[in-house]
Amino acid sequence: MIPAEGERPSYGELAALVVTLTARLDVLEARVVELEAENAQLKAENAELRAENAELRRQVGRNSRNSSQPPSADGLAKPPPKSMRGRSGRRPGKQPGTSGTALMQVDCPTWTVPHLPSACGGCGGDLTDATPAGVAVIRQVFDIPEVKAEVTAHELHALACGGCGTVTRAAAPAFATAPAVYGPRVSALAAYLSAQHHIPVGRVAEVLADLAGIEVSTGWISDTVTKVAQVLAPVNARIRDAIAAASVAHFDESVTRVGGRNHWLHVAATPALTAYHIDAHGRGTESITAFGILPRFTGVAVHDAYRSYQAFEGCTHALCNAHIVREAAGIGEYDLRARADGWAEALVLLLGDGYRWVAAWRDKGHDRLPDFKLKDLSQRFDDLVERALTAHSPRGTGKQSPARTEPIVSFGTCWVAVGDRVPAGACWGYGEKRSQSDVRGEGFRPPVAGGGHVTGSGGRGAGGGP
Repeated sequence: MIPAEGERPSYGELAALVVTLTARLDVLEARVVELEAENAQLKAENAELRAENAELRRQVGRNSRNSSQPPSADGLAKPPPKSMRGRSGRRPGKQPGTSGTALMQVDCPTWTVPHLPSACGGCGGDLTDATPAGVAVIRQVFDIPEVKAEVTAHELHALACGGCGTVTRAAAPAFATAPAVYGPRVSALAAYLSAQHHIPVGRVAEVLADLAGIEVSTGWISDTVTKVAQVLAPVNARIRDAIAAASVAHFDESVTRVGGRNHWLHVAATPALTAYHIDAHGRGTESITAFGILPRFTGVAVHDAYRSYQAFEGCTHALCNAHIVREAAGIGEYDLRARADGWAEALVLLLGDGYRWVAAWRDKGHDRLPDFKLKDLSQRFDDLVERALTAHSPRGTGKQSPARTEPIVSFGTCWVAVGDRVPAGACWGYGEKRSQSDVRGEGFRPPVAGGGHVTGSGGRGAGGGP
């Protein structure tokens, strides 16, 4: 009962109103608890969906620029090239004060061709018997002579001994194995074009025919490449020995095609030498052992985070900085916490700083980074790794954040033990790019189109050798 206007409610009416309001308050409090629980559940589901969405976007957005995915896997959706270098403020081309290169005249040219004017440039008179005036202006032209095959006849004469009458015929040179054969230079050129520049054997035959008039078959080229590989086997062994004895070497592996089937191409490289090994069985520890370099290597092995490398404990392992940069770029692009903290971008900038210091210090003739800079880079690197671990705390059980499980964090401090012993701080030099370029640019037609046709181990020397 509601009291009339101006009347004071009775005690009973107030008590009833309190009971009613208390009941309604209890209902509302229960509803608030229910809504808070529902809100917490929705927040958790939202966080889970956001994490799942970020992971899916990361997987869809993976390419050779922000992950360890090879360029051949990018397909037609390959992203445009994107440099991580900042603007230097310098104009393109040669910089002021740096040494340049140009084509210079030589003191002893192969040929000298005199050119005399036939008529006077003033009156048009004949200059046949004119007196020389001044010094000739020299203009040297560097060119390649006409390429054509030369045929050398090796006459194997026979002589009769005056004492016993035995007739002895001269021995033929090792390369003259038949009445008409191609010489060692043609064989070397065919093998070079096929193995080093990955030109298909049919096109190698076209090159030899067009440039030198030499008509060969594709079968002859394939046989020649195999024979040259056999001749170079001792050299390849010495290249592998020299890499095994190096203080720093870079290792990588990739799939390739041999005889229409997938094989694994393993590569070990230094700045001067590269060795190859093709294995039909895989890329694991047994295949790396069969290569024969890493099992006896005691220096610093620069490679990616492939687990099989860790089985070899006789060397110091260093993670390739190029891989760290790509992984950091991908994490910074798709991980919200990494983007908010900024550690991934800072790590890329730090590695770029270290790389530039190494290049500048090496150009000045030094064989290592100064101690103060090595300490500075080390401390900054460790601080960023700690930031990354703090920003991406463990999730307890279950799948962890990619930013925590990626090699960039788990291998973050592996280089510190290397810095004091690598010439010029080579761990800052993006070292595995050396072996990757050998795989992708010079290694028996790796993951992109085509396939190799030489099996076994091989090698090459560049700018020096054992």
